[in-house]
Amino acid sequence: MCRCASKRLLAQRRERQHVDRLAALTALIAGLDASVTTERVEAVAAQIAPGWSMQLRLMGLIVADPAVLTAGGSRMPKVVADFLYAAISAGITGLTSPSCALCHRPKTLFHTHAGQRICQDCYNRSHTATCSVCGRDRRVNARTADGAPVCPRCQANTHQGECDGCGRTRTLKRSVIDQRRYCRACRARRTPTEICVICGRDRRVNARDGDGGAICSTCYTRRRVGEQVCDQCGQLAPLHARAGGRGGHSVNLCAGCYTNPRRECGICGRTRRVSVKATASAPDVCPTCHQWPVIDCSVCGRTEPGRRTTNHGQPMCFRCDATAKIDTILTDASGVIPAPLKPVRDAIADRDRPRSILSNLTRTASLALLAGIAQGRIELTHDALDERGRGFSITYLRSVLVATGALPPRDEHLARLERFTTGLLADIADPADRALLARYARWHVIGRATPDRHGHLSANVADRCRGDIRAARQFLDHLNAHGQSTLACTQPTLDTWLATGTRRASFIRWLQRDGHLTAVALPDPPPPTSPGAFNAEDERWATVRRMLHDPGSASIEDRAAACLLLLYAQPAAKIAALTTDDITTDQAGRTYLRLGPEPLLLIAPLDTLITALPLAKPFGTAQVLADHRWLFPGKKAGEHIHPASLIRRLQQLGITTRTSRNTALRHLAATTPPAVFASLIGISTGAAVRWAELAGNNWTTYPAARRAGRRR
Repeated sequence: MCRCASKRLLAQRRERQHVDRLAALTALIAGLDASVTTERVEAVAAQIAPGWSMQLRLMGLIVADPAVLTAGGSRMPKVVADFLYAAISAGITGLTSPSCALCHRPKTLFHTHAGQRICQDCYNRSHTATCSVCGRDRRVNARTADGAPVCPRCQANTHQGECDGCGRTRTLKRSVIDQRRYCRACRARRTPTEICVICGRDRRVNARDGDGGAICSTCYTRRRVGEQVCDQCGQLAPLHARAGGRGGHSVNLCAGCYTNPRRECGICGRTRRVSVKATASAPDVCPTCHQWPVIDCSVCGRTEPGRRTTNHGQPMCFRCDATAKIDTILTDASGVIPAPLKPVRDAIADRDRPRSILSNLTRTASLALLAGIAQGRIELTHDALDERGRGFSITYLRSVLVATGALPPRDEHLARLERFTTGLLADIADPADRALLARYARWHVIGRATPDRHGHLSANVADRCRGDIRAARQFLDHLNAHGQSTLACTQPTLDTWLATGTRRASFIRWLQRDGHLTAVALPDPPPPTSPGAFNAEDERWATVRRMLHDPGSASIEDRAAACLLLLYAQPAAKIAALTTDDITTDQAGRTYLRLGPEPLLLIAPLDTLITALPLAKPFGTAQVLADHRWLFPGKKAGEHIHPASLIRRLQQLGITTRTSRNTALRHLAATTPPAVFASLIGISTGAAVRWAELAGNNWTTYPAARRAGRRR
């Protein structure tokens, strides 16, 4: 066979290979975008690889590994990445843009790093050295004749010398006119000038108008700062680029539209502000696709937001990435997660927003404490956590550990009260005073504190106990300041103490009953005063109507809590501790809420608000471990909202708890017999009678009238 025949056969074989590979490549892309044609794919391939040999190699690489079309990442030859960029820019959908292995941005990947392709910026950041001139660790921009690195600033300084125009030592550039070296100022002065069409002065030309007229820099800046309508967003703002200007723009653009124009994203196809502008080989990318791309996770196989190159160059979703990092934190020295912490690990991994774990991984104190517990540096006990204070991260972690069973449950308010008492007693130097105060605090105050219906001390009861113990300590300090003991206390010393305005005399009465204050007399307590703070009835009813009927006035939780306060005089501590067990519905569909011994029939639409609870969920890991019994859940796992937080939320709505409750109690006492509303809202009958007297109503004839009505 002659040489010409051999060349013809080779050309025919290459042509068949080209046709076959082009058909196979078109079929692969058509499976992602049905509108793709063979001519369109061939045009994109010819744009990237003009020669047939390069086209055959390009199509062969893609046909041999079809997953490269949708896998993203950076483990691919540069020609394949350029083809994907060009195809996405040409409008072909379904393809995943390659991204840098380090910064994950869809940019042209010129370099390699650890077997993966990286962009120019990451390459520059990873190739630094100590500059041989200034000695700083900077990016290498050049090298000396001996091969020593030189940073960009020092390289620029090497071009300094004596200016041929002014004689000063400056950074110089050679003129193309006379081949002499001039500084920047001299180059500007030697620039040809023209008459400005705006100010009429002979100055250097900075821009030209539509007719070609010269505009100096001063007039150009003045016109540019002036506010005009941006052709893209329609806002009146200073223009950053003008139609027909030096930038070649066809429309007027403000600074925002110039920096981040609204264009179609080359990845998701949505028209949004561009975060990364298109280049010759990369499409426009919106902020979401730039920082939160949707990928096919190589670990779990789900299609979720994640990173394109994290797991050895393979894509990984945020959940799997966060789980892997949590596993690293919670492993002990043997590489195993301790058994008590495995439920905690599962609760953290099941969060709705795993990306927040990655963002706060090194800033969350709770994770640092968990790492210490896993590694054995911190004991998994309540006492070990108590030693680290009362910060939110400590209490939040404790609630998570209790909810997962890693720690036994305890009464937190009681534990804090006991810890407060222990610390206060440790500060007393006199052993006799310390023993006396310890007996009073632990047996009289804490021992007689009444728990709530859930068996725990409420926040208000704990605060009242702390106040009594603190007042007792202050009285002992008062005696020591006067050089007296409890047995030698005189009446003037006691009167001086009482004159300070304290109203906590329970310690003094306890001392008298215990035989420690025998020579003094405690004056009779002042008679109880009537409540003096009330709201106007019309104002109260206006607020009730707004909470009941205006969905936009507040959240459902705040509206329900406000109605329970304004209508049924419920204190914040009791509202916060309501559970789903307190709600019942009869066969007729009527809703009852148990606030006292007798269930209360809820009016409409309050019944709808109450039955919609609970709605608010705790944030973070506590969201997974939330106790759904509470109608008003708190931020901590398994706990209800703190009464103080509920009071603050009501105050933001313009509702003060004390005056609103007083007004509601006065209204109930004026319209309902004491025994009736006492059993419905959960107050004592004596308190209800006192409120009835305050309201000016006498219900003593109510039982006889009721019996007479039954006989008729």
